Amino acid sequence: MKTAALISGGKDSCFNMMCCIAEGHDIVALANLHPLFKDELDSFMYQTVGHTAIDYFAEAMGLPLFKRVIKGSSLSIGPSYEPLQDDEVEDMFQLLQQIKNDTEIEAVSVGAILSDYQRVRVENVCDRLGLRVLSYLWRRDQEELLKEMIACDIHAKIIKVAAMGLTPRKHLMLDLEEILPHMLHMHAQYGLNICGEGGEYESFVYDCPLFKKRIIFKRTETVIHSDDAFAPVGYINLKDCDLENKEWDDSISLQEKILRLPIMTSAKWIEKNTSLYHAELEELGGGDTESMGLVMCVPDMKITGEEEVRVRIVDDDFHVAGIIAPMSEGKGVKEASHLALSTLMDCLNDQGLKPSDICSVSLYVGDMANFAVINQVYKTFFNTNPPVRLCIQANLPRNIVMQLDCQGVISEGEKENNRRTMHVQALSHWAPANIGPYSQAVMAGDKLFLAGMVPLVPSTLNLVEGGITTQCAVSLKHIQTVMTAIQKTCTLRFCPLVMCYLTSQDYIPTAMQEWNRALQSSTQESEKPSFSPLVQYCIVPALPKGSQVEWHTCAWPCLEDIANVEELRLVREHSNYNIKSGVIYCKAKPELFSCNIVVDLIDADIIRHIQPVAVFADLLQEYCDICEECGVTEVAPLVKILFSPVLFDYSQIHRVLSEALLKVNKPQNVHAPVVSLVSVNGLQTRHQILAWCQ
Repeated sequence: MKTAALISGGKDSCFNMMCCIAEGHDIVALANLHPLFKDELDSFMYQTVGHTAIDYFAEAMGLPLFKRVIKGSSLSIGPSYEPLQDDEVEDMFQLLQQIKNDTEIEAVSVGAILSDYQRVRVENVCDRLGLRVLSYLWRRDQEELLKEMIACDIHAKIIKVAAMGLTPRKHLMLDLEEILPHMLHMHAQYGLNICGEGGEYESFVYDCPLFKKRIIFKRTETVIHSDDAFAPVGYINLKDCDLENKEWDDSISLQEKILRLPIMTSAKWIEKNTSLYHAELEELGGGDTESMGLVMCVPDMKITGEEEVRVRIVDDDFHVAGIIAPMSEGKGVKEASHLALSTLMDCLNDQGLKPSDICSVSLYVGDMANFAVINQVYKTFFNTNPPVRLCIQANLPRNIVMQLDCQGVISEGEKENNRRTMHVQALSHWAPANIGPYSQAVMAGDKLFLAGMVPLVPSTLNLVEGGITTQCAVSLKHIQTVMTAIQKTCTLRFCPLVMCYLTSQDYIPTAMQEWNRALQSSTQESEKPSFSPLVQYCIVPALPKGSQVEWHTCAWPCLEDIANVEELRLVREHSNYNIKSGVIYCKAKPELFSCNIVVDLIDADIIRHIQPVAVFADLLQEYCDICEECGVTEVAPLVKILFSPVLFDYSQIHRVLSEALLKVNKPQNVHAPVVSLVSVNGLQTRHQILAWCQ
């Protein structure tokens, strides 16, 4: 993509340009924001020290430089950003808009490593301008990254220090390789950021593989901004510079030159994260990366106009199910999707809830070919910090475009401030950017909601090559990566129930193997909590991007501080089937309750003798008995009941569920769950006919 690079003159923005070129992008312009009169501006957003020499930086690269004075100030300083006229972020918007008009850029390079504050604002500006953010340094290990910069011939001087353990007299004008040992020591002793991401130091690049000329500092001035005894602040004013010619080989491309260096690339990321599986003979799935399961033909659903949308609010938690998008004459995919999402919003409004209260959405499409249209409609209903989302193809009736359910936490006042959302939209080497209007993670109360994860290469958003083994491993790694970004100690061990959606029954043994491998790895990192997560495998017709697998879960990070987590495993025998239950719950926090109940046929041949109402009644009774046994009654969960339309008639299943509820001996203090009925191809074994997932 044609790319403009936001530059400060520092090592991070410079090295990210090298990463962009390594990935095949073309840097066509440089962008710099600077103060009007000051040498250095105290800005939340921009590094401005060294701005007086930025013209030499552009000349050394031989690229046009677009500059703009920072007129605004840091006004909107919350975790999210909404455009505010006199905020300094709007200066960036004006600058990038000018560059886009002049050069027709498609993307912006930004050197952010750890600052959500900067990332959110750059992404906001680029989203408004229709530009993609390229941020290949995002959340990389800082020791590894700084060493890589040095190895890739980034030559930079330290031109500002502002942290305990760094002094202007000792550390200003050191090169990166000279300050590296000291920063490693300071990181170990005081927790300083090795790359200076906390403002500990700033740098100015005087030579690198991008430069056709080398910058020479002819005259500098040391300015002591604060002579604090513990953390003095000082910076270098670059008063006079010059350029020195270098040897430059035009016979090979700049990309080829950079690829000869030890720089992280998509190819190296793939090698690093899939090397364990290259030697394996992937008998299941082989190299097929475009897999689709059996698509069942489900008859049209008769629409009466009285279809029930189910809503339940208990304390601060709420759940909604039963939203469907039926097509009719003159109403296609777009119109049906819009009507369904409007129904959801009306439902929330009737209950005094806001779209921003939603934490997680499960979207079931009837045909993945319609996903792009549905997604375009979907994103008009969610703006800043959208909920996480699962998306699968389900066996819906032919006239139903989609079905969805959602859950959320009412957030007002202090609770709203405690809600955290991770919505990374930039291409990086970290984890996949959102490929739709959803977040990677939402932390609300004691629950961490996570998006469904398919195995994409983060820097390209292409499906990783390889079979089911590789795909399972990579998607599980992405889940772990996102969880760790929210809370460093959170691992797969903190997930009470994990859903694994696959496109073939044959993939289940491999998925189980990779889950156990990933869980064992996370156990080595954290011995808490003590339970074993519940896992439900199910087979669906298709998944996003043609993936063979999608993992979906939520986590309870607060378990690090809670000792009384209970685990229960039960098997109850019935005449033709067994009901097997797994439960994980916390008595101290009743809302932390998860269970997986499956109905297993004793003999698959007796399916024709099964009475649907009876088996649903037994399933519901099992849930009520479990709630009483665990002493967990004050919850009204969203429950997904997975079933196959081969065994149960889709058009009749809501009636079957209603009749079954009448047969259940439900204690008064046990709330009826909000049920979302999801039609799939199959479950973990061919004997499983129903799965209750909560």
